[in-house]
Amino acid sequence: MKMHRDTITGITGLVGSAFFLYFTRFIKQPAKLLEPGPRIVPYVALLLIAVSSLALLIKGVIERKREEKPYFPKGGICKITLSFMKLLLYAVAMNYLGFLFTTPFATFAFIYDLKGESKVRLVTAIIISVVVTASLYAMFVYGFQIKLPSGILFE
Repeated sequence: MKMHRDTITGITGLVGSAFFLYFTRFIKQPAKLLEPGPRIVPYVALLLIAVSSLALLIKGVIERKREEKPYFPKGGICKITLSFMKLLLYAVAMNYLGFLFTTPFATFAFIYDLKGESKVRLVTAIIISVVVTASLYAMFVYGFQIKLPSGILFE
């Protein structure tokens, strides 16, 4: 029996979530931080992954008779490699330029990577990039009390 790729992805996500859930018990938290603090982030992420994986599993089972498209459309491997290289560039740039300077540009680049055939207006992408950056900054600095990288060049 050939399984639908959504079914395979759903099973992999559920197994991976359970696997990483085991390791979350080893996360240590500094004594000064209030509960739940940054220790809750992995639990929230794993819950989102598990729920998404369950939805994919159900979708895959329901649509198992339907013919599916190729996993990577033409040029898909190249797009994924390019996106991964952008992610690496973002990580390196954040060390030098800091979170507040690099994140809006990275978010903007990822919006255009993920848009596919959809039309995205420039102004909309800029607004989303700024709002996402501000939200992440507020969440980490004020909510979790975690200092974000300011960059070597701006210290």
